[in-house]
Amino acid sequence: MNSAVNYKAAYERQKKARAKAEDILETKSRELYDKNQSLVEAYNNLKAHKAQLVHKEKLASIGQLSAGVAHEINNPLAFVKSNLNSLGRYTANFKLMLECYEQAFAQLSEQQLPPGLNSHIEQMRSELDMAHLLEDLDDLMSESLSGITRIEDIVKGLKSFARPPSDQSEPFNINDCIKNTIKLVWNEIKYKAKLDVSLSEVPDTVGYPGEISQVVLNLLVNATHAIDDTGTITVTTSCNDNLIELRVSDNGCGISEHHLSKIFDPFFTTKDSDSGTGLGLSIAHAIIKKHRGNIDVTTQTDQGTTFTICLPILDRPLQHQ
Repeated sequence: MNSAVNYKAAYERQKKARAKAEDILETKSRELYDKNQSLVEAYNNLKAHKAQLVHKEKLASIGQLSAGVAHEINNPLAFVKSNLNSLGRYTANFKLMLECYEQAFAQLSEQQLPPGLNSHIEQMRSELDMAHLLEDLDDLMSESLSGITRIEDIVKGLKSFARPPSDQSEPFNINDCIKNTIKLVWNEIKYKAKLDVSLSEVPDTVGYPGEISQVVLNLLVNATHAIDDTGTITVTTSCNDNLIELRVSDNGCGISEHHLSKIFDPFFTTKDSDSGTGLGLSIAHAIIKKHRGNIDVTTQTDQGTTFTICLPILDRPLQHQ
């Protein structure tokens, strides 16, 4: 009898010990799993952070190079524009003088001119096509000055976009960022889409204009890539409820519901590996959050996508990050 009781007690102790060991094992396994998940998450965050740092370094290098190129272009650009303006004035003076000669020549009779001069002048006038030449001079000067002004605008936008980030935030107007960025990315847009820009008068915000320009650039390029053939990209600004609102819309392919929740994740991309890093929207999201703003997206497959950015009106300086 005693042996049976002892056996039962030993069995119960063993059963409790086994249950306790299983509980401890389960707890430790859960802790190990949680720690492993934390390590995976930390690794992914570190990987994303490293990639963003590399991306920022590349942008900084490109920015320095672009700023140098813009500066080098600016010098010859200034004297070419000055020379063209002077040439335009000289051409106008030559035309006035030529008109005076024409009027004087018309007053002279054949007898007052050396033999054969009149016919020689008429022949030269015809061969040189003077009427067309004089008319074309104005167009050539106008087109040349227009081209120089276009280059000036691009260089101005490039200098604004590429300037190195400052430790101190500053007041700026988002409309200026949009205008400068459009000048830089226009060559990529114009072959794919009609650009409809409607910028309302909005107050200033505070922050880092170069970073906001980077966000606008990313949204415009993404909108262009979303259009398969030809389409429309719409850019609008407004001021609502003490917030500055920027909308970038396209009527492209849209974003699938499966992908929508991932678009702000680092490294997520639907493009080929050679075409995109998957960091653009992730960095854009971080920049907008840094500026105490929000970025949202609405989309419909085969209908298009709208990104909406809201930024606070000029308030207090940001802390540099």
